[in-house]
Order: sequence, then C-alpha cells, then structure tokens
Amino acid sequence: MSKITLTGTDALKHQLQQSTGNDYNCCYQCGKCTAGCPAGSLMDNPPARIMRLVQAGAVEEALRSDALWYCVGCQTCTARCPQNMDIAATMDSLRSVAMESNIVSEEKAKKLVVAFHISFLNNVRKHGRLQELSMINSYKLRTKTFLQDAGPGVKMMVQGKINPLHTLTGKGDVKAKDQIAKIFEASQKKSHAPAAKRRPGKKEFVANAPLSLKPGMTIGYYPGCSLSGTAKEYDISVRKMCELLDIKLQEINDWNCCGATSAHATNHKLAELLPARNQALADDQGHTVVLAPCAACLNRQVTTRKALQDSTELRREVRSITGIEPTCKAEFIGVIQMLEALGSEEIKKRVKTPLKGLSLACYYGCLLVRPMESMSFDDPENPMKMESVLSVLEASTVDWAFKIECCGAGLTLAQEGLVEELTHSIAKNAAANGADAFVVACPLCHANLDMRQESMRKRFGDIKPMPVYYISELIAIACGAKPSEVAVGKHFVPALDLLLKL
Repeated sequence: MSKITLTGTDALKHQLQQSTGNDYNCCYQCGKCTAGCPAGSLMDNPPARIMRLVQAGAVEEALRSDALWYCVGCQTCTARCPQNMDIAATMDSLRSVAMESNIVSEEKAKKLVVAFHISFLNNVRKHGRLQELSMINSYKLRTKTFLQDAGPGVKMMVQGKINPLHTLTGKGDVKAKDQIAKIFEASQKKSHAPAAKRRPGKKEFVANAPLSLKPGMTIGYYPGCSLSGTAKEYDISVRKMCELLDIKLQEINDWNCCGATSAHATNHKLAELLPARNQALADDQGHTVVLAPCAACLNRQVTTRKALQDSTELRREVRSITGIEPTCKAEFIGVIQMLEALGSEEIKKRVKTPLKGLSLACYYGCLLVRPMESMSFDDPENPMKMESVLSVLEASTVDWAFKIECCGAGLTLAQEGLVEELTHSIAKNAAANGADAFVVACPLCHANLDMRQESMRKRFGDIKPMPVYYISELIAIACGAKPSEVAVGKHFVPALDLLLKL
C-alpha cells in the first residue's frame, strides 16, 4: 500500500475501497460481524462500528481505534456478512495505514502487536525464513517482556524444538536472500490492480472435487517455519504418517516464509509476494501437488495462487524477482485434503491399532475453512471431513459448537490474555460435550491449545487437562507407529497416558 497523507477523509475512504473492493454504502449495520467476532468484547469499536465509521467518512477515528490491535484475523466477519463485505480486509487495510502513518495509541495492545509484527517481518527479511528464537528475542527487547514464556522456552530448547545454533550459524536460512530483499523492496511500491469489486450476493458453499492420490506417489512438501522449530513434532508425525501411507514427500528447495499473520495484517503486497515465490519454486521444480500442513501457510498459498492466476501484473513482478514464470500448476493442499485424496479404503487397510476408546473434539480453527471461496474443501460453518477420517480409525468424535472458533491465532505472544479467554471457551465447550482431547491440523491452534493451556487452567480453574493431538500423530499411531516415533511426548499437556487405552 502506498504511503498517504492524512488529509481528506474522502481520499482515505477511496483508498480503503480500492484495497478491499468494498462499497461501504452496502453495509446496513445488521451486526453479524460483531456478533461472531471472538475479540469483539475487548474492542472500543467492534467490526460493525468500524464499518459505520468508514461509511460515514470518519476514517481517521477508525484508524485510531484500539480494535485494530485486538483483531485476530479469523475472517469470521467476512464469512458471515450477508452483504458480501470484506470486513477483515478493512481491518487489515486500516492497520496498515495506521502503521505507515505512525498513528500511536497509548493502549498497550497496539504496542505489543506492532512490536510482534515488526520483529516477525524483520526476521523474515534477514533470514528468508522465521528463526523463532531470534524473533522472540527481538520482540522481548522491544516490549521488555523478558520473563514471558521463559519456562516454555527453556523446555522447547531442551526438547530440540528451538536450536540457538541455527540463529548463530544461519543454518536453515534461504539461499537466495537477494530475492527476499527484492520482495521486501517491491512491497513498499504501489500495489497491483485494485481489489475486485464486491457486490451483495448469496453465499453458497460448493466443495471442490477432491484430488486423487495413489500409494507410491511423490508430492511436494512445504513445511513452513513452525514445523522447522516449535512445531517440530508436527513435521515428524507428518513425515511418518506419509511413510506409513506410502506417500513420498519432496520438500520444495529453498522455500521461504509465507509471511503468515504479520505480512497479511500489515502489507497486502508483501503477503502476496512472499508466498508467490514459493508457488514459482514449486511450479519450476515440477510439482503438481504440494502438502502444506500448517493451516496459515496453506491459507496464504491458496489465496496467493488465485491472485497469481487472476493478475498478469503480479505474475510479471514475481518473474522479475525470481527469474521464474509462475504457471500455478502446483496446487497446495492440507493434511485433511491429502487424506481425502488418498481415500478411506487405502487408509483403512493400513490401520493396525484402531483408536477405540478415544473421545475427540475435531478443532478446525478459522483458516482451514476461510475464506470459503478460496479454501473450498469443507463446509465453512460445520466442517466434517476430519471426523470422517477419524471414523476410519474407529475413534469417537463429539458434536460440539466451537470447532471453527478462533483460538487467537498469531497473537499468542502479543495478546496472551485474549488467547487464554478464547481457548477457555473452546476447551469448556469441548469438555462439556464429552471430549477427552483435541485433534488439530494447525501448529498455531496446537500452540494456543497446548502451550497456553496451563496458564488458562490456572486462570479459570474449571478445566481439566486436555491433550492436543495433531491429526498426523493419530493417523501414524493407528497405522502402527509408536507414540515415541511421532514425538507425542514433546507436547506441553501430557498426551501419552490417553493412548494407553488403545
């Protein structure tokens, strides 16, 4: 987004219309966006009020709102808007303008969130991939929160999830750092064509036809930054699961960070160019299917692939940065989509240890199913494909109300209290419906439900410990792997005892 001068509300409103595609006159203040917002109770101006401020031309007041720094980016507001308004994009665009214009709030929420995004993106600029330890150190220096998560941090270093030597040696950095530098430089220039105009219309979910995968096939693999560090057990279990299902993984050579929450929340063009390089690399390396286990990474890659398909200018810019013409032949899919593509019969005949006796809450979170028109693999309000997979393993799954509610996503450092409140609501509903444990397919969801669970239980005092399993761990164990082979013992909430029921 180009830099603007805060003079004239019409110019600001026009800029928001260009970047989001919204016609703000279409908002009739029904309140659905605020009703579904997980952080709405903490906001001075919740989503409906933000939309009204923009509609009325009071954009500068919206820019000064502390609500921008409580927004978790779950896209619930956009998904449920009856007028097809992209409210989440409005929040992102306002946040971007506020940061560019240095609109400073004394509210601690803003300072922490801004510090996180700056630390995150500076780290990606330097390394090409997120080096989590150095990013956290930078964040703590900016916020003086030196003791926050000291205990979990030490535990993760002992477990090998965080390796201080990687930061010192540069191991794991992207080789083509000149391309990363070009991406960050290009992100400061004028964006591509304005967003497509959005018009009121009825939203109907139509699932994409599943792919077809056969045992023995080789597919691409995009682990993303978390699976190389704090979510290492997810990477271990995904690789073991694929080995037992006879699917071979070939990691994209020299992949880079997708930008995750921080790029998406602060710079739309950067949020496209970072994953666009991964798309170009995957295309160039001959992949037609790429497994991306992280829900946030998958979301960024899927939405960027669509942007590349729609924009000649974006493809041209990616080619000028990478020297590669993105063909968009490589389709990025998540773990659940990969299992669906393989088929229940292929999975069933490999089951050696049925998961009988486990009562599980399938937690999808927000980014696996939103935005509906891009993700398009399961019902965005009541997804059931994770349950279908677990039924093949003979596990029991509960019917509950919070399977798509946001856990706080990438605000786990900057908004710890908010994450505790959201995960408490999620855990309480799961437990009330008979769940013994969670099943997830996202490292952010796992971190918030697992690492934050102890402090959440201490704060509220009405939840018993609930293990949090990656779906890949359970698939691998059901197919004959020992729990130690998929690193279940590396979780914060003890997860081994429940498996003794099997």
